[in-house]
Amino acid sequence: MKFDAVDLFKKRFGSYMEEVSRYMRYMLNDHLLFVLIIGVGAFVYSYSGWVKTLTPVFPAIPLMVILLTAAIAVTTITTLLKRPDAVYLIVQEKAMDQYFKKANVASFWMQIYIFILVLAACMPMYAVVTGFSFSRFFPLLLVMLLIKLWNVYFQWESMKLENADTTWLFTRIVVSAALIYLVLAFHLIWSIPVTLVVLLVSYMWMKRKTVGLTIRWEYLIDKEEARMNRFYRLANLFTDVPHLKGTVRRRAYLDFLYRPIPYAKEKSFAYLWSRTFVRTNEFMGLYVRLTVIAFLLLVFVQGFYLNIIFSLLFIYLTGFQFIPMLRHFDGQVMLRLYPVDDHFRRRSFIHFLRILLLAQALLFGIVGIAQNGSIGGVIILAVNLAFVAVFTFVYVPYRVKRIYQ
Repeated sequence: MKFDAVDLFKKRFGSYMEEVSRYMRYMLNDHLLFVLIIGVGAFVYSYSGWVKTLTPVFPAIPLMVILLTAAIAVTTITTLLKRPDAVYLIVQEKAMDQYFKKANVASFWMQIYIFILVLAACMPMYAVVTGFSFSRFFPLLLVMLLIKLWNVYFQWESMKLENADTTWLFTRIVVSAALIYLVLAFHLIWSIPVTLVVLLVSYMWMKRKTVGLTIRWEYLIDKEEARMNRFYRLANLFTDVPHLKGTVRRRAYLDFLYRPIPYAKEKSFAYLWSRTFVRTNEFMGLYVRLTVIAFLLLVFVQGFYLNIIFSLLFIYLTGFQFIPMLRHFDGQVMLRLYPVDDHFRRRSFIHFLRILLLAQALLFGIVGIAQNGSIGGVIILAVNLAFVAVFTFVYVPYRVKRIYQ
């Protein structure tokens, strides 16, 4: 039977989209959607007011170059390759050209929404600072689409070469940033032709450089597994992902965080949750990312009520996404050998989560005091602490009870 690479990609892509859709139903549940709608609404309201205060000296174009370069140059190729492919499909490498063409096209369409949202969000700021009309949006969008398409092609071809994750990534970032700055800062009549010439010349140069090179199967499979593992780690914060490959780091410099835990039988799980949080990249990374994002928003978004909204929003998001951590060790049979009642496990987890949220509440309260004065800041801190109390003494025990029903 003749090998059909296009049909193989269609089947794998269909299975991939079905799996992603299944996990997305758990991730975008009613609770999270409600909170996201409130957060987006508050951000849009704050952003519209902030744009009105901008002056021509504000560095809108450099800021847009950074944001758009990050959205465009950070490119992943969804190959959907599996570990056995390195054995069974390597003999079909020439026929797989059509498979990889389909993979590049799918990767392009799945990633364009990111920079479109960034460009649309930046246009009000861009128009106010530069004086350009909003009519530039569509020409800019077309150019950005071409730069993104170039990045996808350049990324794929560079994966046949050595140093794809260093030298060639740096090259794509520099070229993308230069072209984006060119079309944003100068007149489109000549900046667009220059951009097209650069893209065409670099395309022909890379095509000539990679002609005759074979596919690095092991490298592509490793990259695909890493890409899927990132998605599984995100999905695992909302539901169990059986085939998740977790990553752990020692982080001895953070041992001081759980040294105060008393040496007692009923504190066994308190010690376990603390070490799991410190050593596991999924949980530590999630907490740090949410805290840093919230801190930056609170620093740059002015307003008493907006500070309260964003503080409560990120405390809720952190607590809500950490609840599945309670079942992190459900598949560990050795855990059942602990001579500790399961009641201590749940109680220790709730107490551990309360400490994480209290740390965020205090940090956000300090920012509130710095921005709104002592009275306003103390009110923000009090609201944060009250929310943490209600969340960890009422909502989390209810959710934990539901999990083990």
